[in-house]
Amino acid sequence: MRKYKYFPLVGILASKGKKNNTFRGELAYFKSIQKELMSFGGLSFVFRTDDVHENYVNGFVYYETKEKWGKISFPFPDLIYNRVALRKEELTPPFLTLFHSYTQQNKPFFNPSFFNKWDSYQALSKSKRLVPYLPETWMYTTITDLLSKLNIYHSLFLKPVNGHKGKNIHQLTFENGQYSIWSNSNMSKYTYDEFTLFFGKHWKQNQYLIQKAIKTDTIDDCKFDLRILCIYENGSHKISGIGVRKAAKNSIITHIPNGGSIVSFQEVKHKCSPLQLNWLAETVGAELARFYGFIGEFSMDIGLTPNGNPFIFEVNSKPMIFDENAIQTNRITRLVELFNELANTTITYKKDF
Repeated sequence: MRKYKYFPLVGILASKGKKNNTFRGELAYFKSIQKELMSFGGLSFVFRTDDVHENYVNGFVYYETKEKWGKISFPFPDLIYNRVALRKEELTPPFLTLFHSYTQQNKPFFNPSFFNKWDSYQALSKSKRLVPYLPETWMYTTITDLLSKLNIYHSLFLKPVNGHKGKNIHQLTFENGQYSIWSNSNMSKYTYDEFTLFFGKHWKQNQYLIQKAIKTDTIDDCKFDLRILCIYENGSHKISGIGVRKAAKNSIITHIPNGGSIVSFQEVKHKCSPLQLNWLAETVGAELARFYGFIGEFSMDIGLTPNGNPFIFEVNSKPMIFDENAIQTNRITRLVELFNELANTTITYKKDF
């Protein structure tokens, strides 16, 4: 195959597809990035770790005239945009070899990995300025410790440290001598003995976080949170878009696959301070970069108290595809601007993976 060189040349790292010689990921998103980059004279291609060879990379590009993906051989890209779908793939030798090759050359590779929720909480909690915006959080170690915290706080959330999309999140409550476990909109009650027995069977130590429940504001008596997309630009992270997700009635989860719905940010804008959110984006981005090294983009799930105080429930290194077209379009524009900015920039990495 002929080898072509474009500038900037962006490699989008994806996971293998179910069929041979295919990949998995957000196809429309990848196409849009390629189209936007080409308008600036650059190019992107999608590749998997299996496509990496000693002196070249085989990559997929989209041919609009043929309406299909084709494979071409490329030199190593100027930067890599990590959209691998599985955490375990980021622990494989091919991924780690590629990552370390780029970090040793100080070439952009972002983001380095999925965030572990405990690691990211520890990174942010080191900042005294951010502590007031973080719900108290602990690693689940023993049932005795959990019961003690329930006795003090009465309501806690249990989250898998490597969870995503709201899966396996539970709310635990202790009231009037009775224990309850909420899973989405379903609630089960337990006695002390039933609770300890059930908990011991279903939740493993050091794999879940315990997070103090925060009383948050509602829309139509339903929970909601802000999904804030942040992208690096000229030395700091700036908000690229804010989506709002509202939970179903009596549900603890706002994610759309779990019954949540989309709400316009304009509907809740009066409930918060945009200046404060902008400050959080910049400060959180700086602390994440201090811990992980360069972070090109991230998102924050933020809840608002009835008084409008924001609490950061979690941060994500691979933000979701936003259903709001305006947010997603702006994201692609901002990312391509970042790709161009980074193409001639030396990147410093601080954390080993």
